[in-house]
Amino acid sequence: MQIYWSTEQVPELANLKPEQSKQAWQFCYKKYAYKHWQVWASLSLLGILAALGSKYFGIIGAAIGGGIGGGIFGVVSVNVLRPHLRDYVSSHFADSNHSNESNSED
Repeated sequence: MQIYWSTEQVPELANLKPEQSKQAWQFCYKKYAYKHWQVWASLSLLGILAALGSKYFGIIGAAIGGGIGGGIFGVVSVNVLRPHLRDYVSSHFADSNHSNESNSED
């Protein structure tokens, strides 16, 4: 499982303009993220880690546990969405990239 620190590092989004990248990410996240059991498991783990941190270390522990759980949730979400992002980008932005290439050849 690959770790990406931002959406600009995700290979499927790397060659897009920022607004295209944002559009693709928001569409795929809203439509597909919570249809995968891995995302639900990582979200549950986030809550468990925050609760355990809170129980044993108070508010600081909750923040640390939530941060670790949030990181895991983020990594899992990106890796689950990559195939959907690939499909979205190829169907929505391939034509515009191709037309830009043909215009530059003229």
